[in-house]
Amino acid sequence: MSIEEQNENKKAGVGGYLFGGIFLFAGLAVMMYVGLLPVGKYLLSGQWERVPATVLSSELHRHRSDGSSTYSVTARYRYSYQGQTFTSDQVGLYSGSDNVGDYWQQLSSRLDRARASNRALQAWVNPSNPTQAYLDRTFRWSTLIFGLTFGGVFALVGAGVMYLMRRGRDPQTVSGTGQYSSREKSGHWLMVGFGAVFILLPSPAYLEVWKEVSRGNYMILLVLLFPLAGAGIALAGLRMRNNYRFFGPTPLALDPQPGQAGGQVGGSIQLGRALSAEQSVTVWLSCIRCYYSGSGKDRKTRESIRWQNRQRAWCRPVQSGTEIQFCFDAPADQPATRERDRSASGRKDWIRWRVELDGQVQGRALKRSWDVPVEAGSGSSRYELPDSHVEADQRDRKMDALESANQQIEVEQTSEGLHLISRAGRNLGMKLGLLVFGGAFAAVGTFLFIQAAEEGFMLYIMGSIFGLIGYPMVLATLYTLARRLDAWVRGGEVRNQRRWLGIVLFRREGQLLSADQLVLESGMSSTSNGRKTEYMTLYAKVDGKKLRLAEGIAGREAGEALREAVLRTLRLV
Repeated sequence: MSIEEQNENKKAGVGGYLFGGIFLFAGLAVMMYVGLLPVGKYLLSGQWERVPATVLSSELHRHRSDGSSTYSVTARYRYSYQGQTFTSDQVGLYSGSDNVGDYWQQLSSRLDRARASNRALQAWVNPSNPTQAYLDRTFRWSTLIFGLTFGGVFALVGAGVMYLMRRGRDPQTVSGTGQYSSREKSGHWLMVGFGAVFILLPSPAYLEVWKEVSRGNYMILLVLLFPLAGAGIALAGLRMRNNYRFFGPTPLALDPQPGQAGGQVGGSIQLGRALSAEQSVTVWLSCIRCYYSGSGKDRKTRESIRWQNRQRAWCRPVQSGTEIQFCFDAPADQPATRERDRSASGRKDWIRWRVELDGQVQGRALKRSWDVPVEAGSGSSRYELPDSHVEADQRDRKMDALESANQQIEVEQTSEGLHLISRAGRNLGMKLGLLVFGGAFAAVGTFLFIQAAEEGFMLYIMGSIFGLIGYPMVLATLYTLARRLDAWVRGGEVRNQRRWLGIVLFRREGQLLSADQLVLESGMSSTSNGRKTEYMTLYAKVDGKKLRLAEGIAGREAGEALREAVLRTLRLV
């Protein structure tokens, strides 16, 4: 790690602890002074003596801030105790101002009535210090709940931030063992805490629900959506916790250590459950480029998958449960693990290699992941999977890929030869996402153009930028949604036909005489839940040109399976 990165991490750590500490201190202060301190005053004054008191003056104060009003009451009163006369301005247990309920308004009305009618009120006097007294000793449950919950939310957020900073600075390797802890070891507590925030934050309003409903204000019932959402989030976190405990910590031992880009990345995972050798558990290995997007408080960490592969894990029973073994051949053209550094484009990025475990065990989802170090090298792993297991895995993957290809691209044997149909409307989710994204840019561009007539020339420039991104994306997506490709292969002849909304746009034909002419190329790619999907196109190279046979095939393996099936049909392999 470079000195620059160490300094940056140190600054980020201090800033994170400071940020979390402020929230924690503020939350504890609110809990103490708003919630607990009045409770102490109430209990301590329980044995004080009650004496008549005359109200000399009283006033209700209204304080406006950020569009809301809070209230407080000041008053002076006179009382006698053991032959001495005292004057005090200590009204009650609570100081400051608030708008929790109508306590201050009612107290002000009571004091005004007593002063106007020259009627004495009861004051509570401290026998050991007669100068200390309270004119009102009302205990406010709403303020107690507000102080504990509102302050508790701030304290919870602050403690959570400090915990995350500490957890993020902890090394992932287990000291002295060479093992790695999974990244999911405490994520469930974050969800429980987040759910608690949703439940606690509006809790003072819960006390007003029945009162407001009785007044006909049914909109107050919307506040109940917060505890419902919070309970759902917290319940999901508790289920994640139970799921984590079901499988255990799952430490990973890497061999070679570190993994080798140009050699192998292998290892074993200790699972606290007995699995059969036939259990379907998949291990993924990914090389990921990480970078920042945005700036300031909007800066976020992004991930882009450079390379990814998967295999069915080898499950070996052991006394403590199951040892899950894996072994990948890692390509030499992929970069080694790299800490934050400036790339050629000037953007700070870094490289992570990630092992992920995915499967279903006794109706429970098994999902774990580990960031592991990988360096350039040619080292091999001692975890050699049985040949029968590797062959069965490859066979199953080919069958799955062929089934996926057949579901995406219709293949028919007709009198005109092999007919490949790439129907319109496929990969709908991805295309609708592009349509929404492009439509948003186009809408903003249009709005800026309209506003430019009044605001000035700069909005024309900004509107043009947004429009040049949005409108081409919308038009291209609409085109791909409605297009269809038909291709026929017979003997050494190939031809295709492009349609859009049923209208024939063009036809092409050529000669296909060798397997080398059939080429599979990657176009777009998308990433969802850490899985990268490439969208492939199958071409026939004819007279120096590319004649499309199939397009929009989701997944490289499905594309390769389709290419192999076409070659077998044409007897070119």
